[in-house]
Amino acid sequence: MAALSPSELSKQRLILAALKLFAEQGIDAVSLRMINRAAGAKNNSALHYHFGSKIGLVEAVVAFFQEWFELAREESFLAIEAQKNPSVREIVDAFLAPYLKLLKEEEWGYHAVRFIARMEMEGGAEIRDILHRFADRAMKRFSKLLMTALPHVPPRQLKQRWNFCVTSIIQGMADYKNLENSYMGDVSCGLDRLGETYLDYNAAGLQAPVV
Repeated sequence: MAALSPSELSKQRLILAALKLFAEQGIDAVSLRMINRAAGAKNNSALHYHFGSKIGLVEAVVAFFQEWFELAREESFLAIEAQKNPSVREIVDAFLAPYLKLLKEEEWGYHAVRFIARMEMEGGAEIRDILHRFADRAMKRFSKLLMTALPHVPPRQLKQRWNFCVTSIIQGMADYKNLENSYMGDVSCGLDRLGETYLDYNAAGLQAPVV
């Protein structure tokens, strides 16, 4: 892989600094000056030069981790899409597995998951629109696979179930370090075991009887 140019390296540092701060404090609480300082940027105009505005920076951050997700999922997508009768468990795993990989393998992974969770729960319409726009292609592929795997589930109900599934995985992965302090006491476990639990739970929910 080619080394990053000084300009590209500066841009990446700003993205990673923003990702960490957004994950920890939320978008509204983080100023551009804070991000510049955390990234070690000597020029306070570096962020404006690369991204134009705070919203431009949020878009760049989402594009950064969404590209990672697309690359991480593509092999699974292709394998499942080639099947006439894809299993629900495989479809859920194609969504879940990259989150586990991200948390285990990338230094910025936990910040990315926390940031996605914050965008879902705290972001206004403009912020959620950015997240949904970048995730739209993958969501359409998941929806098509689920309609093939679960043709008996009415489309609206299937959308609701998939939304619950996506939300439970994202919020659960974002909060996995706090499971020792849950409402049920200490329910913490390793990431792999946690992943299996979410896989079993959500696959069963998607396949629940239609009422």
